[in-house]
Amino acid sequence: MIDDYLQTIMAQHHIPGLSVAAIQEGETVLIKGYGLANVEHAVSATEHTVYEIASIGKTFSAIATLMLVEEGMISLSDRIIDYLDDPPEAWQPVTLKHILTHQSGIPSYTDAPNYWELTRLELSKAEVLGLVSDLPLKFPPGQESAYDNTGYYLLGLMLEKVMGKTYGEVLRDRIFAPLGMNATQMNNPAHIVPHRASGYQWRNNQLHNKPYYSPSVTYSAGGQLSSVADMVKWEKALYNQTLLQPATLEQMWMPYPSVRGNEWEDRRYALGLGWFILNYGDRRVVGHNGSILGFASNITRFIDDRISVIVLCNLDRIARPDAIAKTIAGYYCPSLAELPLQPPQET
Repeated sequence: MIDDYLQTIMAQHHIPGLSVAAIQEGETVLIKGYGLANVEHAVSATEHTVYEIASIGKTFSAIATLMLVEEGMISLSDRIIDYLDDPPEAWQPVTLKHILTHQSGIPSYTDAPNYWELTRLELSKAEVLGLVSDLPLKFPPGQESAYDNTGYYLLGLMLEKVMGKTYGEVLRDRIFAPLGMNATQMNNPAHIVPHRASGYQWRNNQLHNKPYYSPSVTYSAGGQLSSVADMVKWEKALYNQTLLQPATLEQMWMPYPSVRGNEWEDRRYALGLGWFILNYGDRRVVGHNGSILGFASNITRFIDDRISVIVLCNLDRIARPDAIAKTIAGYYCPSLAELPLQPPQET
């Protein structure tokens, strides 16, 4: 039945390739690829196909940050400017917690008017931040929430400053190598990556190769590659609480509504520390979508139902990959299938 559902979804959205996994009670109950990782060479998608996972990578940044908090190396109340060279005056009150919960008020560099003119260029980190560093905050930190890639870009710089390593080395040493996530790495189009998927766009009723998108503009805001086989290892580490202490995980997955907002009821979600906390009533549900040119992704953890689903695909503009994840979860946990998707499906 899941095969039929996914093949229908792929046909409806013109998705060339898709890899999925479901983990129930800490055990893998589904891990499979569908369609093609590369259309031109007719390479099948498998559980080992490597995709650009985009903003799912923010969960890596969040947990790496919280590891340092547990070790007493940093505090969530630290100001981000304390880890930056020559920061803008406007960023003075922004803390690491504000960034993790998307309540910093710093404008997202991906919203800059000229952003899409620059995405094919190899930009320095200073040039990326320069897109917004002269702008005022959108709101006082903590007062509202707005999804912000700039803050997570800054987290990468903070991790580098504290650890004396590159951001990619921090993730490798702290997360990927200990978990055996050997296919997970920072994206570099020049590198030879086994099982790398090609990314696609559907335009004018035709499939196209995605345009080049420089990894210099993704960095710690979502510049990682991974496979569902590796993401299963990530999920099991979360389930088994091997990376962070249970109390820290609970703190990470708490909703943090802003001072002014009523996100929990109005939007049907709030932000945790690096995760979206979805309002399914008494059920604890956390997740994150990823979207980048040529790729879309999702991880959703139905914590109380003890089932998690990971979806990676090589087509962009899949508005709700989390809807695919919830439907898959419903096959294994029928009570989830009866619940309306949160936040509500866009029309």
